[in-house]
Amino acid sequence: MSRQTMRGTRMLLAAVTALGVSTPVWAMPDTAMKSGEMSQQASPARLRSGPFQGLAHEASGSASVYQLPDGRRVLRLEELHTSNGPDLRVYLVEGDDASNDAAIKDGRFVELGALKGNIGNQNYELPPDLDLDRYRSVSIWCKRFAVNFAAAPLPSPSAS
Repeated sequence: MSRQTMRGTRMLLAAVTALGVSTPVWAMPDTAMKSGEMSQQASPARLRSGPFQGLAHEASGSASVYQLPDGRRVLRLEELHTSNGPDLRVYLVEGDDASNDAAIKDGRFVELGALKGNIGNQNYELPPDLDLDRYRSVSIWCKRFAVNFAAAPLPSPSAS
């Protein structure tokens, strides 16, 4: 590693530490789970993942749930690309199929917040008591017009 790269890495870590933010998922390498246990390294473990499919609008990218070393879980949208729209929200939806608008209209979802951007990577912290066996898909939902922009399944590892 070059001296300039090392200096840049130290500056980034110092800035993140100064802000009181733990190391984000995007700054850590992906780690597979082995025999149900995290490896010796303190890295996030991917629990579930699935590709986005466009519904009312074209979309690409993926959604993944990571378990962080401190026990928190994060939904990460990776390489997301979809249309911009008014009042876009990120929902975890009950069941395997977030393209099922009825589940959302019936309120069988957990809102994680406003979509942070229609292009790129972003993280959303999950409620600690969220049941991933119940909420198994992601929707990018236009709350203003009740339109499902895109959906991604989050199958359990045994279903993959």
